[in-house]
Amino acid sequence: MNHKSIFIDMMMAFFICTACITILEGVLGMIFFPQVIFGYEAFFSPPLFGIFSVLFSIVNYSRKELSVRQVLFRRFLHLLMIEALVLGLNYKAGGFTDFNFFYVLAFSVAVVFILVYVVMWMGERYSAMRFNEQLKVYQSRQN
Repeated sequence: MNHKSIFIDMMMAFFICTACITILEGVLGMIFFPQVIFGYEAFFSPPLFGIFSVLFSIVNYSRKELSVRQVLFRRFLHLLMIEALVLGLNYKAGGFTDFNFFYVLAFSVAVVFILVYVVMWMGERYSAMRFNEQLKVYQSRQN
């Protein structure tokens, strides 16, 4: 994988992650903190979490081919880093007024994490299918 491909993957992950985080923050905020009203500075929170999530994804990259077990371990480590960031910042900001919110937030972060990888996989799958179709057309012209 070259540097350009890694950068494009990271940018895609950032935008998918930021969109999912924004939706998650809106839903959880309406459920657990309906009385709280934010200013415009709140718009910086999702991209900030998105940037850190993408930066933490560096644990997934390797110069050599990884086994499925190694990939899963690195993804789990990536998730733990993101969970620590989100839960740690919420704890520091005094966001844990009850344990239900803690568990819902931890579960929601894991769902967003999985959703980001699923959306990226779907995009890569679509690109691969288009490439294979074009390759078949090219090969049929060569025969």
